[in-house]
Amino acid sequence: MTNEEEAVQASVLRFYDAIDQMAQGKGLDAMSDAWHHTEHVTGGHPSGGWAHGWDEVWATWKVFASFGAPGRGGSKVEDVTVHVFGDVAYSTCSYVAPAEFGGETLSCTNVLHRVDGAWKIIHHHADKSLAMVAALEKLATGG
Repeated sequence: MTNEEEAVQASVLRFYDAIDQMAQGKGLDAMSDAWHHTEHVTGGHPSGGWAHGWDEVWATWKVFASFGAPGRGGSKVEDVTVHVFGDVAYSTCSYVAPAEFGGETLSCTNVLHRVDGAWKIIHHHADKSLAMVAALEKLATGG
């Protein structure tokens, strides 16, 4: 693995750590830091649909963070593969959600852009997951 690939992989792993921090109720700071804040970012989550632009993407993470609570983390990221093309890179991986969030293994793709020397997420996509949607609905209703 090249130094650039290692840097991208580290950024991807920080992104998934930020998801786990949200699941544990530790807030959104790490998630905000992982992303490039521009109108050109996009996200697709297990619940379906697309978010376009930083304001929409950020709103989706705020909703997810609202389900966070101590003891709800424990996700895993497996099989991270990265490819770098100048100042743009992408990764693929498998994300294993915590049990409280459905416990499914989701295939994910992330696109990153090097901004002022730091790799930032500009696109995230995870498989749709009915199990995750059901788990979040259960958490939302207190069930």
